[in-house]
Amino acid sequence: MIIRQFCARHGRTALSQSARTKVRSYADSRNVDNPTFRPSERDLKPRPTIPGHPDEASSILDSTSKPPTAATRSVEEKLEDQKKSMRSLHADVNAHIMARIQSFNEAGQPLSTAEVKERPAPLEKPQRTDTTPFRNLQALNRHRRREQREARRVTHLVQTYDPTSLLRDPPTPARLTLPMLLANQTHLGHATSLWNPANSGYIFGVRDGIHIISLDATYAYLLRAAKVVEEVARRGGIILFVGTRDGTEEITVNSAKLAGGYHIFHRWVPGSLTNGQQILGSGRVKVVDIHDNELEEYSRKFAPGNHTPMRPDLVVCLNPLENQVCLHECGLFSVPTIGVIDTDANPTWVTYPIPANDDSLRSVALISGLLGQAGKEGQRRRKLEAMRGEATYPHDHLGKLFEGMDLRASMNAESAEQ
Repeated sequence: MIIRQFCARHGRTALSQSARTKVRSYADSRNVDNPTFRPSERDLKPRPTIPGHPDEASSILDSTSKPPTAATRSVEEKLEDQKKSMRSLHADVNAHIMARIQSFNEAGQPLSTAEVKERPAPLEKPQRTDTTPFRNLQALNRHRRREQREARRVTHLVQTYDPTSLLRDPPTPARLTLPMLLANQTHLGHATSLWNPANSGYIFGVRDGIHIISLDATYAYLLRAAKVVEEVARRGGIILFVGTRDGTEEITVNSAKLAGGYHIFHRWVPGSLTNGQQILGSGRVKVVDIHDNELEEYSRKFAPGNHTPMRPDLVVCLNPLENQVCLHECGLFSVPTIGVIDTDANPTWVTYPIPANDDSLRSVALISGLLGQAGKEGQRRRKLEAMRGEATYPHDHLGKLFEGMDLRASMNAESAEQ
């Protein structure tokens, strides 16, 4: 017994087998009560298998095909019957389609046999995909190695981040969602030591010493600002986008083009509103109609330096901390402003604050692009009403203005002659 156990542990099964002959006995009616011949419940019971079945474990390892059995022959007969029925149905459908083609022939003449052969079959037989397991292990290994080589040859990347996607296709207010705000880092504020107490209503909490901005507040205030931009654009107002930080030039220009407005991305010149006659008085004036077509006869009447510079109807500031002078001048002339307010800025500086991260380019691109899309929608509505012959802004005072200009021009001409 000790030798047998030792040999069994070391894998010598030939030595571990006993040399004694085994006596095979079977239970019958005479010794059925003998516990020696009764099968034990712990004995493993073999699984019932069908010889030659493809799912049998030995079939994938055997390279030689086994002779068909009664079970496999019955399955093959059923498959052959199904193939025959499908072929007959395929022929019937082709005949019906060809009959329809003959009936709809333009010349009314039946198609010849050569034309029918040249035309593709109206209903092609679908390609059969072999779903049966491989016949042997060598074929399975060859298939796996071929798939691995194809996978190493080409790499497919899915759901990659494209930084220019917000510039090419910024979201509209209807497509804005909270996960979109979260993915573009609008919730990240500044350190708790730099916060402005006026932003306490917009802060959700603190994480690792950084204030987290509430996305619910960002979502609500951003949609309100988008509605303001849309209505100003619909009424033909002048919208000015101001973004003077490094990296925001393309974002500012793209948003201004969408909204049909203007942009400043280098530096706000102090006095552009308070001393606009000296700074902007030498600019050219362009007079347009409700369809945005220039009226040259009226544009020539406004000589450079002899007109009052126009102020913007709405200013969108993407970095209020660096443009406090701009916001102060807008406040002096009651020009409404929209600003991206971070946790270190004062929300009372602007008329319509948007609590969000103003340091991340992704956050600024999302907010600015959405406001640009809102302005684009307002311009579309304005042009649609202009096509109906309706103006969305008052223009009755322009007639008196042009009459006064004509009177002054005639008086100047008479004084020059005298």
